Amino acid sequence: MVPVSVARDGSSVQLYALLPELGEGALIAQALPAGGSILELGCGVGRITRQLVRLGYQVTAVDESAEMLAYVQNGATVHARIERLDLGRRFDAAVLASNLINTHASGERRAFLATCRRHADLVVVEGLPLGWRAEETDRQLGTVTSRLRVERIDGQVVYGEVDYVSGPRHWRHPFAMWVFSDADELGAALAEAGLRLDRWLDDEDGRWFVAVPA
Repeated sequence: MVPVSVARDGSSVQLYALLPELGEGALIAQALPAGGSILELGCGVGRITRQLVRLGYQVTAVDESAEMLAYVQNGATVHARIERLDLGRRFDAAVLASNLINTHASGERRAFLATCRRHADLVVVEGLPLGWRAEETDRQLGTVTSRLRVERIDGQVVYGEVDYVSGPRHWRHPFAMWVFSDADELGAALAEAGLRLDRWLDDEDGRWFVAVPA
């Protein structure tokens, strides 16, 4: 039986297992060579992993939560934290999704990007849109309804929580997210890891982008 637990950051493994695929794999594939090797950092329960595997990619999925990794049924898995990861090999691409680049801890963000750069020259990142302004609204994600609530904004850090409801089940996840004000500020953060912004993959939303060596 797959275990049900809570990850170190408070994320419910059971909740993440319920969230649907949103076409992330096809979007990422626009930037990658067909059939290439991918290092997916912070894979969670493997929602994006399985999409990429179906598209023919060789995925090595990394997460610090053994409970999350227990759900990943395709591709190789590595139980480790992202910050100091060094697998001693290179990949065709590294993927850093789930808004991890928007961590409010600048040292953690630098470490995440350094790990990407250590393993690949092509990096695909999902983050909050530039200048993001949180809107307290409901969103339907498959059988899950999410409601974002903002508690306060301190400079460029937005503090709040997201309530998730699916039938009788309820989860609450607090967050603290750094919002990049513009492309120059994002570029400066990438430059610290020897990267530069190459192009956006979703011009409409401005969430997914490709970074390459500076």
